[in-house]
Amino acid sequence: MSTWISPPQLVALAALYAQAQAHPETLSDAVFLENVKNAHWPTNCWNYVEASFAIIAPACLLRPQLTAELIALPIAAMIAGGLEEAEQVIDIGLACATRREPYVEPSEEGKRWLTQVWPTLGEMAGAVFRARLQAALAEDGE
Repeated sequence: MSTWISPPQLVALAALYAQAQAHPETLSDAVFLENVKNAHWPTNCWNYVEASFAIIAPACLLRPQLTAELIALPIAAMIAGGLEEAEQVIDIGLACATRREPYVEPSEEGKRWLTQVWPTLGEMAGAVFRARLQAALAEDGE
């Protein structure tokens, strides 16, 4: 699975992914999701998007039932970065898998998920994008 050697939260997440792969019954979806969310760190919106795709791709592979919740993390950062078109979401994720010098290097499994599965999730990604955009606009209106 993932072979990150730094930063510490990604090293810990790689161990969690290995545990989830070897013994999926030992981690509830709630604990798994919490650990994935906690592996993110503050940075600018677009670096966050890159890091988030590298972080969530193996998680989506291991727990496909959590995909909608997991993809909401980079999508929310895209919206915070000014993205207004849901149609661009898939292309941005694909670019994260093929970037020469990524902010966070996706694992081989993550790259496979981003290049093979992610492009098939346009409808889900669009729905998540629209929901997150509506929530962001509602927040701004308050």
